[in-house]
Amino acid sequence: MSWRVIPRFLHPAVCLVLTAGLLHVSGCATYTTRLETVRPDLVAGRYEHALETVDQHTGKKDQVLRYLERGLILHFSDRFTESNEAFAVAEGLADEIWKTSLAEGAVSLLTSDMAFTYRPRPFEMAMVPYYKALNYIFLGQRDEALVEARRSSEMLAQYIDLTLESLREEDRAGLESIRSDAFMLYFAGMLYDWDGEWNDAFISYRNAAVAFQANRDVLDLEIPPSLAADLIRTGSRLGFEDELTGLRNECPAVFAELDTMPLAPTTPEEYGEPDGGRGELVVLLEEGFIPLKVQSRMDLPILSGEAYDDPSYWAWEMADGSGELHAWAAGHDVEYWLSVALPQMRPEPRTLAGARLSTAAPGSHAVGYQVANLNADALITFEAEKPSIYFRTFLRGLTKYLATRGVKKKTGAFGGLLANVLGAATERADTRGWLTLPRGVFLARMSLPAGVHDLKIELLDESGRGVDTLVVPDVEIRRGEWTFLNRRVF
Repeated sequence: MSWRVIPRFLHPAVCLVLTAGLLHVSGCATYTTRLETVRPDLVAGRYEHALETVDQHTGKKDQVLRYLERGLILHFSDRFTESNEAFAVAEGLADEIWKTSLAEGAVSLLTSDMAFTYRPRPFEMAMVPYYKALNYIFLGQRDEALVEARRSSEMLAQYIDLTLESLREEDRAGLESIRSDAFMLYFAGMLYDWDGEWNDAFISYRNAAVAFQANRDVLDLEIPPSLAADLIRTGSRLGFEDELTGLRNECPAVFAELDTMPLAPTTPEEYGEPDGGRGELVVLLEEGFIPLKVQSRMDLPILSGEAYDDPSYWAWEMADGSGELHAWAAGHDVEYWLSVALPQMRPEPRTLAGARLSTAAPGSHAVGYQVANLNADALITFEAEKPSIYFRTFLRGLTKYLATRGVKKKTGAFGGLLANVLGAATERADTRGWLTLPRGVFLARMSLPAGVHDLKIELLDESGRGVDTLVVPDVEIRRGEWTFLNRRVF
């Protein structure tokens, strides 16, 4: 048997019944619509209102998201200790969620995927050590920041492995390809470097170089020339000349623009005495928002006389062909309308194409490079999970259909019709996700004289034109030290 989506106007009676069911569903807003004010609140700096919305509109099954959202909002409201407390709760919940039984699956077959406790995606959990490390840096707790640096790359690999276990073999390649997070590895390397742990810094830089080389096209990343400079500086200090030669051959793209970035000294002795000594500034510009998941509905005909004795087989058939839209020939007897709600991921437009940074100090200019692309991470993850999500959705629809068939036999046509409507009414797509995450991260590095500087950040569009300017006053640079700064731009 084959199946097709039927235009509603060909079946007005059925459309009327389904419309009544969908009106009921409209009263059950998706996760995305329940929290639709959180993003505007973050942009406007209405942090307290954003926190209230998160607390009020995240349910029992969404608690890990509640604390992830709280952690990020508290971070940008400069409540760094509270932010890390929220992230710690989120990490504990995430560990427990992945250990829970599959009992929720039985409930989801009768209602929707919203019956599942939300399991955070790998790219979401990989950002937790990043924000925690920044919080500790701003609190002046260097040792704690280094602990988070050590956890960052492990977190991504751990949650990718857990996610892969739930996917078919043929759906795993895309997610497996982004197992290593180039940005987080580079960020960890800079933290080690800051602390003088040269060997750990070099290892992280080396792993970051391999990841950038492998994923720059897949994730549309830009490789900052500072990475090659950091590799040569730390590798030369450690006497790793052979390793550096091997890396030049293995990662040619990483070293392609080395001449544009001088080697950054990391001790007062290396900086020398001119201008009272210098320090290194690391600027992280977080841009825009992660893509949203939205709900779309699909109504498919079940023709009378078809058995569907193997729901799992037919669910995969429907999931694999869910993009087909054709009209059914007139004259067929439709026994049941299979109404399903499917998640779709809506990419967010890029709001920042680049950045130029400068201060009043002579020669203090830098360019921002896109080192993280969570937009691409989210889309790749969703595409890997989509076949399994669609399979569960269609299997749930067929399970409801078979239950309706039993009701119809016992109560007649009206009872079957009512069961059909109720089945549609309980169907909702799972649109949950960490809504306040950025779309991407840009990195800029500057060597500056020790002292206090006003930092000018010029935001650029796709053509390289300046569209806005952000001034960060009173940035303190200490001789021989690293200063980390992050800002969110919309």
